[in-house]
Amino acid sequence: MTIVDVYLNRRGVNTIEISAREAPVDAGSDLVIRLRNSGSPTHATVRTQNGQAFTDFFHENIYVDGDVEYRIPVRESSGDGVFDLEFITGYGSRTTRMKVVVSKACPVIIPQEEEIVVEDEYVMRKMPHMLTLIPCIIACITYLVWLSFRGAILAPVDAFITVFIILLLLIGVVTACRSPESSW
Repeated sequence: MTIVDVYLNRRGVNTIEISAREAPVDAGSDLVIRLRNSGSPTHATVRTQNGQAFTDFFHENIYVDGDVEYRIPVRESSGDGVFDLEFITGYGSRTTRMKVVVSKACPVIIPQEEEIVVEDEYVMRKMPHMLTLIPCIIACITYLVWLSFRGAILAPVDAFITVFIILLLLIGVVTACRSPESSW
């Protein structure tokens, strides 16, 4: 829908001013003419002599007292082209022309954007399950026992227990981190 403002009697008696010299209109839509009268009530004639290929409108004599809106439908079956509209006041004393450019409306394809649903996922940090901490607990107990007997003459056993404690601690930490119940 295209809107064109036509001002009547704004600069003097029977004057005509148009907001645009050309009006682009899609086939199948309306050309809306807003007649705005700034003076005393008057008759305005709107006509076309070469618009039969685009519209059924031919001629209209409109009584304008204030603002009047008039619609000129453009056929959907019409193709691209141009026709003239004439605005006449003062019983033919003043005439102004405007070109109407008709274009076959191409369907506008608006891509549908996928809805992005953002879910706020509250991740609660849990303590690791007790079964995953068993190797760590055994390593700590073994370490405490080893510390209490360290002064004895068990040097080869010291090396074995140290490696055993480190392996148990590592197994406990890895198991706790990979546990599905924990979210660290």
